[in-house]
Amino acid sequence: MAGNDDGGEPMSLRWQLNLLVAGLIAVFTTVLLTFQVINTRSSVREETVAANIVATKLLSYFIDTYPSTSQGVVLQSLERLGRVRSTDITLRDALGRDVYRSPPSSYKAGRFAPTWYAALVEPAPMRSVMRYADCCVLDIEANASRAVLDGWDDTVRLLQIGLLAMVFGNLLVFWLVRRTTRPFRTILCGLEDMQRGAYHTRLPEDFKGAETGAIASAFNRAAQAIEDNLDARREAVEATLRLEQSRELVVVVQSRIEDERRHIAQELHDETAQMITAIRSMAVALALRQEHDRHGGDIESREAAQLIADTAGNLYGAIHDLIPRLHPAALDNLELAEAIEDRVSSWRREQPHMEFTLTLGSLPVRLGESFALAAYRIVQEATTNVLRHAQAQHVEIELRNESGSLHIEVRDDGRGLAPDWQRPGHYGVRGMRERARTLGGELELDNMETGGARMHARLPLG
Repeated sequence: MAGNDDGGEPMSLRWQLNLLVAGLIAVFTTVLLTFQVINTRSSVREETVAANIVATKLLSYFIDTYPSTSQGVVLQSLERLGRVRSTDITLRDALGRDVYRSPPSSYKAGRFAPTWYAALVEPAPMRSVMRYADCCVLDIEANASRAVLDGWDDTVRLLQIGLLAMVFGNLLVFWLVRRTTRPFRTILCGLEDMQRGAYHTRLPEDFKGAETGAIASAFNRAAQAIEDNLDARREAVEATLRLEQSRELVVVVQSRIEDERRHIAQELHDETAQMITAIRSMAVALALRQEHDRHGGDIESREAAQLIADTAGNLYGAIHDLIPRLHPAALDNLELAEAIEDRVSSWRREQPHMEFTLTLGSLPVRLGESFALAAYRIVQEATTNVLRHAQAQHVEIELRNESGSLHIEVRDDGRGLAPDWQRPGHYGVRGMRERARTLGGELELDNMETGGARMHARLPLG
C-alpha cells in the first residue's frame, strides 16, 4: 500500500475501512439530521399556526358574543382558560398596562433549545391584536419554544443514536477487518522472509477467503519460480566457472604442448638429424670404401651400406618435414604474416597440383607469442583439413585487421563439409574453436553456396 505524500507511515487497511465506515455513518446521520430539521420546522410551523388560529378564533368568538362584558369578566375567563399551547395571551387596559399574561408552560419548564437551532426551525412571527368594548386590548402572539424544544430533543436523540452507531459500527468493522485481514499478516511475513533471502518460504493455501487463497497460491508459484531460477542461475554460474577453468586448463595444456613440441623439434633438429646425418655419412663412406677396394669388396656389404645411406636420407627428409609441423620455427624469427607466407610457400612446393592464394591485410606489427601461435595454428589446421579431405584444386587464405579483430578465412573449392562433420571426434575443428575461444574470439565453419567450405575465425586484438 502506498505511503502518504509527505513520506509518513502508510495507513493500515483497517484504519482506512474504519474511516470509510465512520464517514458513511456521518454522512448518513447528517442527511437524517437535515431531514429531521426540515420535518421539525414543518411540524413546529403547523402546530404553532394551528394553536394560534384556535386561540384567535376562540377569543374572537367570545368578544363577538359578549361585547358588553366588563374587563373583570374577561380577566376571569382568561384565568380559567389558562395556558394555551404555543400561544402567549396578554390583556392590557385602556392605558396600555398589562392586566393579564398567560402563565408560563410547565412542559419542560426551564429548558430552551439553542438559539441557532431555534432560528433554523421557528416559523415567522404571528400576532393578533383585538379590542374589547374600548376598555381593553387582547394581544395574541405565537410562541413555538416548546415545539422547538421537542424538535431539538428529537435531534439530540438522533445524533446520539448516530454516534452510537458510528462507535459500534467501527468496532464491528475493526473486528471483522482484523479477522478478515489476518491471512494478510501471514502473507506479509512470507514476503519479509522472501526479502531476507528465504526463497524456500511457502504459504498455506487453505485460507478461507478466495482472494487470500489466490494470493497465497500466486505467492507460492512465484517463490517456486524464483527458487528454480536461482538454482538454474547457480548451476549456470558453476558451469561457467567450470568452463573458464577448463579453458584456463586448455591454455596451460596448449602452452605445455607447444613447449614440448618446441623441445622435440629442437632435439630432432640438433640431435636426431645430426645423428642421422652421421649415420648416412658413415654408410656412404662404407659403400665407397667397398667400391674402391682392390679386391672389388663385398657386393652385399656395399649394397647394405647404400641402403642404410638411402634410408637415412629418407629419414632425414621425414624429420625435416616434421619439424615445422611440431613447431613453426619461422615464428621465432619472423612476424605472423611472414611465417604464414613461409608456410604457404612450403604447401605450394609440397602440393604443386594445387593453387594457393594468400591475402594479407594490414596486420599489426607486433602480436603476442600466444596470439600469433594460435592464429598460425588455426591457418595450419584449416588448410591441412582441406588438403586431407576436401579434394580441392584452389585454396584461398586471407588475414585482415578489421574492427579491432584479426579475421582469418580459409576457403576452398572442394566437396564441402561432410553431413556428420559436427559429430564428436573431429578434434581438429574442436582445437581450432578452443584456440579462438581462449583468446575471446569465435570460429565458424560452413559450406559456401558456390561449393566448397569456408572457415572464418575472429580473434580480438585487445
